[in-house]
Amino acid sequence: MYILAEILTAAATIGSWIHMFRKGGGKILSRRGLSSLKYYTTLSNLFAGGVSILLVLWIRLKGGSGPVPAVLSLLKYSSAVSVALTFLVVLVFLGPRMGYGLLFAGEQLFLHAIGPLLAILTFAASPLLSPFSLKDTFLSVLPALFYALAYAGNLLKNGLSDGEKTNDWYGFAIWGLRSIPLVIPVVLAAAWCLALALLKLRGWLF
Repeated sequence: MYILAEILTAAATIGSWIHMFRKGGGKILSRRGLSSLKYYTTLSNLFAGGVSILLVLWIRLKGGSGPVPAVLSLLKYSSAVSVALTFLVVLVFLGPRMGYGLLFAGEQLFLHAIGPLLAILTFAASPLLSPFSLKDTFLSVLPALFYALAYAGNLLKNGLSDGEKTNDWYGFAIWGLRSIPLVIPVVLAAAWCLALALLKLRGWLF
């Protein structure tokens, strides 16, 4: 049953990106091909799907016995935090600005909700993952940190541009470039809070 859940996670996250890779994502996440990899939504979903595949391969190889290696467990944790951040940003920031109808239409539903929720549930309910420490909560937000630094660096280097080709595709520079030093720490703090919340969720289940 757990293997099936991980397979569904991989299918929801990677499959929806493949569709977007070929045809674009409509008005939201509109880039096709490799340019779609500029979105944190895309990267976090691919991260979660890739880790799910690794877990399925490991479980099949080991027959589902024993705890998952610490590195693979941390990757599962980090991928769950990454897509949880995607889901949170959609709910509290992008949804009110862009409309939930657009954000949860077509493959967007899988990238913004179904894939992330499956990744979160398979992390929380997995009986095979190794124990986690407080240090792991900080390590789990590193993907979000790296993306935030790259996003901010692109804005500071190239400035703000308008229209379809804007380099502020998430609208974080809502008050201009001066808002970036404020928004980025808030996003990273939210990611860390999600990391703590996911461990708490595991604690309720085990």
